[in-house]
Amino acid sequence: MQWMAQHFTLPILLGLSLTSISIAVLYILYKKDGEDIKSRKNNIEIAKRFTVECHIPRQFVPAVIGRGGSVIKDVENKTGTQIHFKENNIDCPDHICIIKGSYENVHLAEEMIKSIVQNQPIIETYVMYIPQNTCSRIIGRGGEVIQRIQTTSNAKIIVDRSYNPYDTNAEKMVTIKGTGEQIAAALLQIKERIREEKEVRLKLEASSTSRMPREKLSPQSTTISTSEQVQTIESLSLQVSDGLVKVYVSAMESPSQFCVQVVGPDTTALDKLVYEMTAYYDDEQNHGLHILKNITLGQIVAAKFSYDKQWYRAEVISTPEDGQCEVYFVDYGDHEMVQIDSVLKLRTDFLSLKLQAVECSLANIKSR
Repeated sequence: MQWMAQHFTLPILLGLSLTSISIAVLYILYKKDGEDIKSRKNNIEIAKRFTVECHIPRQFVPAVIGRGGSVIKDVENKTGTQIHFKENNIDCPDHICIIKGSYENVHLAEEMIKSIVQNQPIIETYVMYIPQNTCSRIIGRGGEVIQRIQTTSNAKIIVDRSYNPYDTNAEKMVTIKGTGEQIAAALLQIKERIREEKEVRLKLEASSTSRMPREKLSPQSTTISTSEQVQTIESLSLQVSDGLVKVYVSAMESPSQFCVQVVGPDTTALDKLVYEMTAYYDDEQNHGLHILKNITLGQIVAAKFSYDKQWYRAEVISTPEDGQCEVYFVDYGDHEMVQIDSVLKLRTDFLSLKLQAVECSLANIKSR
């Protein structure tokens, strides 16, 4: 019985050993086959990767990239490719972008980029020359006007910043960049501003030729002609940033104390104000309604200037005495003693125009 057990045990053990070896061999072969399949798949994927260089004209690069890279990211997402730009070479007219992916996807991405470039509008450059004295109206305070023109027209506008103070007929170069439609829209607005400036200057010239000097005229000077009176008006120029501003010397005590008015739209507005005030206060009924019971220092009033019999805005600078008080004419800078009945309450709306007199003095004046 013992012999029989030994007789069967050996073959069984031998069979089990052979089975284990077979399984091990099969596992190794299976694993190797799996690795070979995976390797072949990777090689196929690598073989499918494709790279192409796409040349993009430099002026169209911003459109291809988009704000914050939005356009180029959209192309990558839609095509499953990777796109990046080579280092910028300023000597090359094109910027090169690298597209990586499968052949089909790379080809699709390249076509999308070419379509973006082809659909970009043609940018033109237009150069014009405008009178130097109209630049301030086109640029505006702090550049607000030119910025508005650029925003509404979508054109880029560059104004030459040089200034020639010695040539009143000098011109400045204005460069406009954009599509034909954008340039036309910008031109329309610029020409409108130039037309407005010419109209304002014509009105100012007309006002200047009829403007009388507010000075104490001697009996001899009352007979001079209008043209001679105009020549007595003094004017000077003050440097302001990169340009000049024309002013009218309205009152003078000495080189270290005089007043000017800036020549501009407010000049004609002041003439209109004086005309309206004179017509209003010369009316007896209106005169009676604005009599002041108490006149105080620093009070802004309407006062009649004794030399032209017109009414002006003024500040009381002395207390009334002997039926008179001294006033300072706030729009001209001169002062005089006036009768109490020539000082009236100022109608509120007559203060809407800002005060025009600007106190000035000449620097580095030495007396001999």
